[in-house]
Amino acid sequence: MKIEHNVRTENNKTMNLNSFEINLIKVLIQGDSEERTLLSQLDTAKVINREYNGVGLYTDIQVSQDSNRLSKSSRYIEETPKAHMEHPDLPDGAGALLWFTEGFISTLECYTYDGDWPKDETKFTFVQNNDFL
Repeated sequence: MKIEHNVRTENNKTMNLNSFEINLIKVLIQGDSEERTLLSQLDTAKVINREYNGVGLYTDIQVSQDSNRLSKSSRYIEETPKAHMEHPDLPDGAGALLWFTEGFISTLECYTYDGDWPKDETKFTFVQNNDFL
């Protein structure tokens, strides 16, 4: 049985991060040893692609190349900022990861543990936890 998800992308022009993405990234980087650098990158961040795949969201991010780079060009999964998210429509919750490329924020990945991605992202609450994958 083939399962198909309706993939919706928003990539026809450069966009700004929405409030859900900004708030989540701030939770993800809170307490990071390079939080100040990440906040300065976030100030210049633009969305180059946003893809809803039915069970989550991928937001590809571009920051100014003039921004300070992180001390490492990328991070191992163990070092990647993670968060658990709760939503009234997701009994098992959802997760999020922030990825880096060449020392810059590159992708925000969000996913449900079970169920479809909710339409109303304003109902999410975030819990920073590097134990969630």
